[in-house]
Amino acid sequence: MLQTNILFLDETNNDRSIMAEAYFNRGLNNAVRAFSAGFEPADRLDRHVFDVLRGNGIAPEDYCPKPVDIFLQAYSPRIDLVVGFEPARGAHKRPIFPYNPPVTYLKVPGSFDRLDLPGHRKRAVRETYADLRLAIDRAVASGLLPGSMAA
Repeated sequence: MLQTNILFLDETNNDRSIMAEAYFNRGLNNAVRAFSAGFEPADRLDRHVFDVLRGNGIAPEDYCPKPVDIFLQAYSPRIDLVVGFEPARGAHKRPIFPYNPPVTYLKVPGSFDRLDLPGHRKRAVRETYADLRLAIDRAVASGLLPGSMAA
């Protein structure tokens, strides 16, 4: 049986996409694997994202922001589904992936969209992670995303 590869894609790969990858792979099986990338990836994992992942039993050391370009190379895993996020923070053009995988979107506001008062970044990241878990679980249950042991 072939492995299905999902790519979660957003602007910096330091918020929704990297947390979605970590959550989806948490109960990793050999049939489905998630990756994440960003159009303009951050230099390192945000400390609040690090803390939220660790607090949810995920080893944050296993994750770092990556550019989408690495998934366009001949040696990269074949991407079978691209998952973007709404609302999008930037106007980036999605690259053309080999094999033209389908694209779907999850409606999950990013943590930067939740900052109503200064100093609430950690709470915003926690809320984003909780909403991602719910959105992924619902997408798997409805068939929008392939099943994983994480859901």
